[in-house]
Amino acid sequence: MAVSEHVRREIHELAEENRLCYQCGQCTSACPSGFDLDGGPRQVIRLILAEQVDELLASEDIWRCSACGSCSEACPMELDVAGALARLRALERAHGGQRCPEREAATVATRHLSRRDRIENVSFGAAMVARGFVPKDVIGAAGTGASLLRQKLRRGPAAPLGAAPGTGVRGTDGTSGTTDRTTGTGEAAVATARRPFYVGCALPQDPEALAQTRAVATDLGLPLVEAAGAPCCGHPSRGATATGFTSDDTVLTVCPACDASLEEAGTHTVPLWEALVEHALRGGRDLTAAAPSFVPYVGCLGEHDRALDALAGAAALAHVDCLTSFPSLHAGCCGALGGMYRGETAATRRLLDYAAERFAPVVTTCLLCRDNLRSAARRRRLPIKVHYWPEFFSAGPADPPTGDAHD
Repeated sequence: MAVSEHVRREIHELAEENRLCYQCGQCTSACPSGFDLDGGPRQVIRLILAEQVDELLASEDIWRCSACGSCSEACPMELDVAGALARLRALERAHGGQRCPEREAATVATRHLSRRDRIENVSFGAAMVARGFVPKDVIGAAGTGASLLRQKLRRGPAAPLGAAPGTGVRGTDGTSGTTDRTTGTGEAAVATARRPFYVGCALPQDPEALAQTRAVATDLGLPLVEAAGAPCCGHPSRGATATGFTSDDTVLTVCPACDASLEEAGTHTVPLWEALVEHALRGGRDLTAAAPSFVPYVGCLGEHDRALDALAGAAALAHVDCLTSFPSLHAGCCGALGGMYRGETAATRRLLDYAAERFAPVVTTCLLCRDNLRSAARRRRLPIKVHYWPEFFSAGPADPPTGDAHD
C-alpha cells in the first residue's frame, strides 16, 4: 500500500509519544475485548513503536476497540493507549481501506448523522446489508426489523418524550419540567426529578422498553423529563461525529455509550438506573423482580463497579440473588456495533454459559448489550432470557400512610 508522508509523520509522532511503553501487557489484560482481538492494544502499540504503517492501517483491532478507556487506565506508564487507537482510526478512515463490520458501521453511522439527529435502525441495517454485511442472527434481525416497520406503519417513529415551550423539558405526564412531580421524600428526590433525561437513539425505537423505563421511573416517584433537542451522542461513528448536545445540568442516561460520549464532551451524566436505585433506597421503597436470581451484565462502556453495585443494590431491594463471578465476566464487550454482524464474542459466550449453568436470566444496563446477548443465545440455542433492567425490575408497592386514619 502506498502511504503518504503525512501518515508516516503521524505514526512517528505516536511512536515518540509512546516510547515509555515496555510491553507489559497490562492494557491487553484490562481490555474487555481482549479475547476477541488479534493481538490487542499491546500489539498495536508495538506496531506503533516499530512504525509499521501498513500493518497498523490493516489491523482490525483498532476498529474492534469500543473506546472504553480501560487500556489507558491500566497503563503503569500513564500512556493514553485509547487515544492512540482513536488517532489510528482517524488515519485509517482517511487513508486506509479496511472492510470489517465495526469500520463499516462507523462509516454508515457517520453518514446518517450528517443528515439526521439520531441513528434509525431500519435504514442503518439496510445500509449495512447494501455494503455486504448481513447480521449473523438473521432470524433475530428480521424480527426486529419487522417490528420497527410495523411501528412506523401504525404511528410513525416512536415519539420522543417532548419538550415544553419555555422550559426545555416536558414530563411524561405532560407537565412542564419546572413542576415538582416527585412522590419521593427529601430534597435529593426533587433534585433528581429535575435532571434532564437524555434518551439516546436506541430506546425510542423500542416502544415496549421505553414504556417500561417510564413506568419504573414514574412508579418510583421520578417521572422522566427529556432534554430538549438532544441528538445522538455520536458514539456509533467512533469519533467522526461529536455530540451536538451539552448541558450545564447533570443528565440522566440509559446508555453507557451515551455516558462516555457526553462525559467526554463535558456534560456530567448519571445512569438512570443508578439514580432510581438510590432514590428507592432513600425513600424506603422495595422493588419486585421477574425471577429469584439473575446474572448481571454491565458491558464494556459503563463504570463497571458502579453499575454492578447498582444492580446488586436493586437485587437487595427486590430480595433476589445477584449472581457474580470474576469482574471481567460481567464487563466484557458484547461486540458493540460490529457484534450483530461479526457474531457473538468470547465474553458473551462465557457469560451465557455461566447463566445457563445456574438456570438464571441475564440482566443488563445497556439496550444494545441486551440485543447482542439475545442474538448470541439464539445462535447457540441456549434457553437463556436476557432482560434490559426495567424488563426485570419494577417498583414495589409504596409504604401505606402511617398514623391513625381518624386523626
